[in-house]
This record gives sequence, structure tokens and C-alpha cells, in this order.
Amino acid sequence: MLKITPSIASADLLNIQSEIKKAEQTGRLHFDMEDGNFSPDITFGVDLARQIAAVTDVRIDAHLMVTCPQKYIPQLMDCKVKDIAVHLEAVEYPSECLGLIHAGGGRAGLALNYGTPVSAVEPWLDQIDYLLLQTCEAGDPTLSFKPYAMKKIQEAGEMIRQQGNAQGRIELWADGGIRREALPELEKLGLDCAVLGRAFFAE
Repeated sequence: MLKITPSIASADLLNIQSEIKKAEQTGRLHFDMEDGNFSPDITFGVDLARQIAAVTDVRIDAHLMVTCPQKYIPQLMDCKVKDIAVHLEAVEYPSECLGLIHAGGGRAGLALNYGTPVSAVEPWLDQIDYLLLQTCEAGDPTLSFKPYAMKKIQEAGEMIRQQGNAQGRIELWADGGIRREALPELEKLGLDCAVLGRAFFAE
């Protein structure tokens, strides 16, 4: 069954407590952390993540769109974040970050920008628990799901079905402008988890 993880960055932060309660209905919460450097936007940092984590017991995952993800990983794991995805494009040595996450007892993910080919992640498939695909381009003012993303999700699904790691099957995640009406088709393509922002909190 396709899981949904609501991105708190798209919530009404002036009413954060009620927004957290709404997200808790899914049993999950997603932190999109952007630093204004790797990604053109700035969302929030570890301090707010820590405050949010302190008032909820749901499973928390983080998508680090930052230039130095390794400095955030230990702090986030102290905030009860269980799943952390770092961008392949942001690190020279991905194995270092993946190792940090596993050493802390977490599940490690690699994220790919919209324009990065799926094949780029192959050298690290034996080290990851999930692959997160950006389904729109950071900096795009519309932040809308791109049709090409369907092809990319299908390609990634076919690739990871043939691979695995010591922890078991690699999960396929997608993040970026996803609408609820697209979820059935995405699930058919093999998607395991969809990050929903505006489509969740704007309801």
C-alpha cells in the first residue's frame, strides 16, 4: 500500500500545532530542509525540527536539500528522525552520509534532482534503504509535478526491483508537486511513498 508522508514545510506554520495533528493521521511527518544554497529556497533548520519532534510520536523522515548534509544528520537523529535522504548531487562521498545514518540506527536514502538520471544512483544501491526522486525542479515557481517524472519513476522501479541490500528491498519515494489524483497511477508504477505538501495541507 502506498504510504503518504506530509511535508510540514507546506503547512500553515502560524498554526503549526493543528497542522501537526492533521499530519499525524497518516502516521508520518516529513521535513523538507532547504538551505538557500543547494536549493534556492529556505525552509527551516534543526531547532524547529527538534521542537516539532518533541510534540509528536509519529515516524519522522527528512529530505536534506543542503550543501553539507553530514553536519545535520547526527542532530536530526537526536530529534527522533528515522529516515534521512541526502542528495547525491550535494556530496562528494555519499557513502560517508549513508554510513552516518546507518550508524545511528536510521534508514538511509539517496535523493536525485529532477534532471539527474536514475542510473546515477547505481553505485550506491547496496547501501540505501530508499531512493527519493524529485518530481519537480527546485526553483520552478509553479512547483508542479512534471510528466517526465512518471517515466523516471517507472525506470527507477524497474531498476530497484532487480536490486536489494542487507536490509531488504529498496523503497521508491517521490517528492514534488504530487497531487492526490496521481497517487493510484504512481502506485501502479511501483512507488512506495509519496511526499505530499500543498496537496495535503491545503485540503
